Amino acid sequence: MAIFSIAVTAFDYFSNPQDYVLNFQSGPFFIMLIIALIMIPLQTSFEEYLFRGYLMQGIGVLVKNRWFPLILTSVVFGGLHFFNPEVTKMGNIIMIYYIGTGFLLGIMTLMDEGMELALGFHAGNNLLTAVLVTADWTAFQTNSLLKDISDPTAGVDVLVPIFIVYPLFLFIMAKKYGWSDWREKLIGKVEAPIVDNYLQNVENS
Repeated sequence: MAIFSIAVTAFDYFSNPQDYVLNFQSGPFFIMLIIALIMIPLQTSFEEYLFRGYLMQGIGVLVKNRWFPLILTSVVFGGLHFFNPEVTKMGNIIMIYYIGTGFLLGIMTLMDEGMELALGFHAGNNLLTAVLVTADWTAFQTNSLLKDISDPTAGVDVLVPIFIVYPLFLFIMAKKYGWSDWREKLIGKVEAPIVDNYLQNVENS
């Protein structure tokens, strides 16, 4: 995904050079980079442990299935971005991207049966956002390499990552890590924790 993000940014930069100004200043850039390398993984890890960790697992135990916590945590994760300045500038359609990213992270967590991939993806995505391009209308105001000075619009291009790039990325991950049994891992039942089974047996005895 990092390669894709860099390639898309480079393509847009060379296709529409009038939309960008070179923002690089070595001193502020490297100070920002050091801060970003420390703080962004902390920020994204907190979000991942909250949504893909505690909430997804806790809700799954309560409702005894996997699909409901996947949907709920993805929608809530995306919904928290509603007050980002990007939504004000580009319209509510950008929420499709935020909620879709929540689904991607949730699916990765369930299929890989762990949070490592989601943690890495989220941190890498936010780091690239901070380093590559900033704009006056984005949540991240950084001393990035480039500054977008265009008047942004969002349309069908918002759907491309969600319905083409993300599924392709999941396909690559599935091949790389040998994911299987998608139905069970995404919509299957959740077994009660061992301690709950033990307490139930004690109560029934």
